[in-house]
Amino acid sequence: MKKIMLLLAFCQLFVVSITLAQYHNTHNEPVYYVQGTVINRAYFDFIKPDSIKEIHVIKTDDKHPNGAIYITLNNPEYLKRMLADRLLSIKDILRVKGITVKSKQPVIYVWNDKLLTDTANVRVPESYLRSVRLTPAVNMPYFKTALPNTSVVTIITGVKGEKIMIRGAEASR
Repeated sequence: MKKIMLLLAFCQLFVVSITLAQYHNTHNEPVYYVQGTVINRAYFDFIKPDSIKEIHVIKTDDKHPNGAIYITLNNPEYLKRMLADRLLSIKDILRVKGITVKSKQPVIYVWNDKLLTDTANVRVPESYLRSVRLTPAVNMPYFKTALPNTSVVTIITGVKGEKIMIRGAEASR
């Protein structure tokens, strides 16, 4: 009986170690700190370059096997304003704007005049959201015949007078 219990315990440890190894292999993003506070990666893309005082990068250590990025801001209040701004996913954006897409209907997402191909990883601060529009494809010249049962969701983001960064690249308006 003791051998069976020992074998079961060993099997559980083995499964846990494999699961942890898989987690570390698939989640190899560094940890992001701003003013000593861990922030979501999505906020990092919206930090204005001129608001950064210094950046310190740690490639790897015991605490951060995938590295860490430490950012010090010129104005620490900027972090409070940034974190007060809710990050929205595509589902959140549609819910906030009261837009309902039929569950089995194909949807094409257009983000600042560009086709959005990765909808799962989109996060945008709520204050950057300018307009969201749902257009049935039958109301659009090209899609009317090619994809008549599709809906097109057009999302426009921006802040007056500022460049908008999405995943590190400047977004068009």
